[in-house]
Amino acid sequence: MDNFKINDIQAALTSPIDNKQQIQQSENFKFTLISRIAESELQEKLSAMMGQIVEQGNSIKKRRNISDMRRYRELIKSFLNEVVNRSHEFTRENFLDRRGRHRVYGIIRLVDETMDKLAAELIADEQDGIEILRLVDEIQGLLLDIFI
Repeated sequence: MDNFKINDIQAALTSPIDNKQQIQQSENFKFTLISRIAESELQEKLSAMMGQIVEQGNSIKKRRNISDMRRYRELIKSFLNEVVNRSHEFTRENFLDRRGRHRVYGIIRLVDETMDKLAAELIADEQDGIEILRLVDEIQGLLLDIFI
């Protein structure tokens, strides 16, 4: 029969914790926390932008004013810019083809499909306003052609 002393058991229980493991867990937690904060901030920002776009679209439907249309266009442009910048990732990869020539490929990878769905939904909801803006731009272009 094995004889254990109480001091041996307490020494085994109070062995030092591996410091590397503790630091690694801490870094993983920090990364997760930062990504969640960034994601929640992005969701808040996109929700606010979406609200402004819908509000401006309703304003244009009530009264068709050039300044309202410009504001609406800028809101849509900034929203789509934010969505595209956050939802796609651009990478460059170097390859050699069969003949040994150096090729550089730019690859765009979809990072977050939900942002793309959100952008598509916005465009579908605001299609009438976008069509009006397209016509306004076309008219302005024709006027500039006549002026020049």
